[in-house]
Amino acid sequence: MNRAFVRTLSLVAVTSAVFLAACGPSDLVGKEKLEPVKEGVKLADLAPIIGAGPLTPNQPADSLRLFNGYRTQVFLAGGKQYRVVWYRAEPGSIEDEIVRERETPILLVDEAVIGKGWAFFDETATEVGLPNPYRASARLDSLAKGQLKTP
Repeated sequence: MNRAFVRTLSLVAVTSAVFLAACGPSDLVGKEKLEPVKEGVKLADLAPIIGAGPLTPNQPADSLRLFNGYRTQVFLAGGKQYRVVWYRAEPGSIEDEIVRERETPILLVDEAVIGKGWAFFDETATEVGLPNPYRASARLDSLAKGQLKTP
């Protein structure tokens, strides 16, 4: 084989591998299922679109942390109420750590979707000051462990 051709082919292969590695994991777990979730969709209309989630409450109080079987968090920032619905396909526990490879955030403001996916969430969370479990060293998806300790 021609050496120039082999070198060119090798360079293309290495460049492609580096590019794909830099992209990291897919931004959306459940990309096909979340395709119909568009900006402006109301929380009440979200449940029929994404279906029932795989999580069930471990104890009665956990039901407050779930929306239709998906983990949910509510934050107040800048005078607005932000809600994150963590879409996931695989079964698990509400106590599981939030990880990029397993869950996709759907972000709502005042009960209407403003965006979805980690890229959108990362940018918006930084901009408005929301806790970001991907960037934080400790889990932020439930009560802090310190709050659970009794004196």
